[in-house]
Amino acid sequence: MSSRAEAKVAVVGCGAMGKRHLAKLAGLVPPASLGFYDAQENVREEVGRQFPEAASFASWEDLLASDFDAVVVAAPAALHASLAGEALAAGKDVLVEKPLALKAAEASALVAQAEAAQAVLLVGHILLFDPAFEALQQAVAAGELGAVTYVTASRAKLGTIRTEEDVLFSLAAHDVAAAAWLLDRTPEAVSAVAVEARGAGVADAAFLTLLYGGGVAVHVDVSWLYPVDTRRFVVVGDKAMATVIQEGGGPGVLTLHRQGARNGPAGPEVYDDGAEVVALPTVDLVEAELRHFLARLADRGPSRAGARHGWEVVRILAAAQESAAAAGAPVPLEE
Repeated sequence: MSSRAEAKVAVVGCGAMGKRHLAKLAGLVPPASLGFYDAQENVREEVGRQFPEAASFASWEDLLASDFDAVVVAAPAALHASLAGEALAAGKDVLVEKPLALKAAEASALVAQAEAAQAVLLVGHILLFDPAFEALQQAVAAGELGAVTYVTASRAKLGTIRTEEDVLFSLAAHDVAAAAWLLDRTPEAVSAVAVEARGAGVADAAFLTLLYGGGVAVHVDVSWLYPVDTRRFVVVGDKAMATVIQEGGGPGVLTLHRQGARNGPAGPEVYDDGAEVVALPTVDLVEAELRHFLARLADRGPSRAGARHGWEVVRILAAAQESAAAAGAPVPLEE
């Protein structure tokens, strides 16, 4: 596909996240280049009043047949794979809110479809657009922490309880995506334990471990039934450590900790050379995600949030589900 420097973009699915995408896109593209579709007529009417200059599509088929270049899929997760596939088949570029799909085979098929069509297919793993995680990735790549030995992440609160996807695909997807980007490696195996606290057939809490070669591990615990709002990401290296703490759903605060332990002549030694809170710009994460998408539409360049990365996240989460069903038995992953 050729460059789309002035792309016309439509949002599919106008719930809370879809409306947020529309509001941000309204400040990034001309009014005539903004559109939307939702399956519910009353929702379309409401959104039409909020965004009167945007094109309102009465059906998904009408949008697919239109001259709009790209779609942002903000519909329920169970529809991500089908909507993205149909949009790609219609010649559209696509940004899909996470996850790319709920099955690894569906995600793999979308990667193949997008690559065959030379289409842009990005996944809205929002942490990849957070300045704190961008700076953390740069610090890891530059060796500021030394060799990474392990990563831990916690994401929990008393929040929205999903019924179509479990807590792994809803919450763990964030930190798995960040860890996969930072380490730039495929784990050798995934192990997980899940808890159905409500007995509703959907995991409400989960504890998963990604096992890498050389003893490196990533541990993620997630829950939407938790009394304290916790969003913490920690990277431990053999030279230094780093934390990213998020509050209120906004951008994270990155702190570099020049602390650790080493083996001295008399045995283990703990050292502390201080900590530094890294100064970072304040950004709206959805806007940053959309700016990145529009830039890729224009230059057709590679993306940290590209389809292959999205597929990697899905297959890790699918392996975690498989492990949880087998009482935590490790599930191997092929490179």
